[in-house]
Amino acid sequence: MQTVTANDWRNSVPWIDQANPDIDAYVERHGARVDFDLREKLVSWREKGYVVFEQVVSHDLIDALVEDIEYLRKHHRDFELFAELRGAIKPIAEFSDEELGLDGVKFNSIQSVSLAAARLSLVKEVSIFLNHIFQSPACALQSLTFYKGSQQSIHVDYPYVRCQTRLAQLAASWIPLEDILPEAGPLVYYPGSHKTEVSDFFDWGNGSILLEPNSLRQPHELSVYLAERMRMAEIEPEVFCPRKGDVLIWHGNLSHEGSKILNEDLTRKSYVTHFTSLDAYPAGHKHDSARHGKGAIVENGGYCFDYPWLKQTNKLPSWSR
Repeated sequence: MQTVTANDWRNSVPWIDQANPDIDAYVERHGARVDFDLREKLVSWREKGYVVFEQVVSHDLIDALVEDIEYLRKHHRDFELFAELRGAIKPIAEFSDEELGLDGVKFNSIQSVSLAAARLSLVKEVSIFLNHIFQSPACALQSLTFYKGSQQSIHVDYPYVRCQTRLAQLAASWIPLEDILPEAGPLVYYPGSHKTEVSDFFDWGNGSILLEPNSLRQPHELSVYLAERMRMAEIEPEVFCPRKGDVLIWHGNLSHEGSKILNEDLTRKSYVTHFTSLDAYPAGHKHDSARHGKGAIVENGGYCFDYPWLKQTNKLPSWSR
């Protein structure tokens, strides 16, 4: 296996992350085509590593996903999905009912069985904005669905989400499925931490910047490293307590974490999608039917491809609406 190094990241960064991007010239060419302030969003992305769109996500679509999640929790043994609990990933059918109610549970790639989830991944503002970042249509790589706060320590996405052929073409959207309260363990992010002069590159061993099965270091060491980089850069965390209908989009190198849950009775229902560009989407993640214009949900210029390895045909209720 070839070692992926910092140069692989540097050689694959989108235009906005390159030295001295001419944002004003770009907006002059493309700004009139969108119904939001493209310059303001691009500057925020460049300087902070994230953007927020308020009240752009359909509440009806969110409610449809919540209904799908509740159905999945009650009938999880009927589905082929995987889920994760505190670092351990296994088929969702192997989880007990009690385990699915614990904090830190993530449902992986629910968009493969939920039409509501696939459509939430392709929210208009997200798809359009990421098209401008990638200079190529946005493609959903995977999704994570949270019922409660993750309480996950500080991390960045790319060492774990790395099947894209251009490593640095990575972003994520975070959609609250309810109003998020401060006591529920909300998301925390570190503005500006996406810049490599701030984060540098964590060496997992032998120069690799990705977590591999044979890595010499462990995820908790990455967290210690990033916390120290934030301290050195004097970057204070921001707590994200959005309302239902908002969406956050963040850079693949933005440091973020799940804060401590202060009230165990509260949920923090949320839906995360990781994206790459169509140009960098791995061919092995497309169903053969994609060659014939099928095998994908396509909305707002974005793509959500069927996974070729899933054989089960069971779908959640939003597919039948």
